[in-house]
Amino acid sequence: MPSLQKALPPELADNALRLYRECLRRAKFIGSQQHNTGLLVSMVRQQFKKNMHETDPEKIQKMKDDAARGLINHIIYESE
Repeated sequence: MPSLQKALPPELADNALRLYRECLRRAKFIGSQQHNTGLLVSMVRQQFKKNMHETDPEKIQKMKDDAARGLINHIIYESE
């Protein structure tokens, strides 16, 4: 299965920290619209913290793909 990260800019998709920051930005944006910013930001932080010690490259790639999928879905949703 091809990586979904190809739809994101390479400087974002290849760097977990930048991906984390972009996920936080999107969570804050969505949260400000739906008045649940704290909840969404804490969910993003919790997921990244839970997996921060993962060393298996395949699992890391899958997690990055999942994060990229969420960002892409939000970008598509906002563009409609």
